[in-house]
Amino acid sequence: MKTILNVVLLLATVVAAQAQNAQVAKIRQMYAEAKKQIQNNGKGAQAPLDVTVSISDATEVDEDFTIYDETQLTFYFNKCRVNQELDFPDASSCYFITEDWSANGHTRYREMLFDTNEGNLLFSYVRQETHAGYVMESRYYFDADGKLVEQKHKEGGKDVVRDDDEWNSADSERQLAKRYLEIFDGVMNPGSLHLSSDERMAASDPERMKLIRSTYAEAKAKIADSEKEMLAREMRVVVRDQTWGPPVTTEQNFYFDYTVRDGNPEPYCYFIAEHRHHNNMGPDLYSEYLFAPVSPDLMFAYTSAKEEGEHHEWRYYYDERGQCFEAKTDADEHDSGNESRAQAYRLLKTFRKLATLN
Repeated sequence: MKTILNVVLLLATVVAAQAQNAQVAKIRQMYAEAKKQIQNNGKGAQAPLDVTVSISDATEVDEDFTIYDETQLTFYFNKCRVNQELDFPDASSCYFITEDWSANGHTRYREMLFDTNEGNLLFSYVRQETHAGYVMESRYYFDADGKLVEQKHKEGGKDVVRDDDEWNSADSERQLAKRYLEIFDGVMNPGSLHLSSDERMAASDPERMKLIRSTYAEAKAKIADSEKEMLAREMRVVVRDQTWGPPVTTEQNFYFDYTVRDGNPEPYCYFIAEHRHHNNMGPDLYSEYLFAPVSPDLMFAYTSAKEEGEHHEWRYYYDERGQCFEAKTDADEHDSGNESRAQAYRLLKTFRKLATLN
């Protein structure tokens, strides 16, 4: 009986090992296909489908030491159709992410491969190097249910066997992949954002108008000063996407600073600029969103639209409740600034997710 039991256990082990090897081989094949797709991205008269996130942050520890922290994320995606009643793709699905990070001599490079159908993490590769040149590498392979199939590690160029450590683990990779996909969906598949607001214009407020104009001037001056520094404090998102019609490029710039809450530094966004332009024919849209200092309250929104020789502008001024009290435009269309307010808070949600990456 004991011999039969040992044989059964041995067979089960062999079958499990074969299944594991087959899954790893499948993932490697999908990885090669994804790399080929990335190499061809934007070539052969096809519009590129990618999102690049760049974060620059200089933190002055004291007058003699400043930490320069830079992160770049690149999301590669496919177009898909969620609403089957439409005859064009209305959503985006991420299949590959790369991460480049550096801070005062320390570097990290990461790759993540996803199932194009379900969006599950299948593979993660991490390479980290300290300022002293010590290199660590990790590879994680997952099945469709998110279960770890295999992991491989190297330290100092030599294979090592380990489970979790302070640098990374299978669980931390899964959690990070989830956060990254939330950022991607926030940019590419934001959905609708419903804000309760009275359609009627608020009462005119000259003092509030004066405060908005002075805050706008201060924000612009702060941005100009920041861009003169060796490393500006800024987040930048560039989306290259062909959803319907000619290729479209969208650039979003988030300008931020820090305040102290409960003894800890907390980032806040004070200004967002968004530029959406078609590479061929189509409208050129530029928008700005001004927030109150240290708080997420929208104060002002501006939009410029250019197309076929026409140029129109919209300006919206908001009170402390977020209600527009004055709107100025040279276009026939006129509203209470609710759509601009909704877009401002969509973008602010993206900033908050990016501000807590590290």
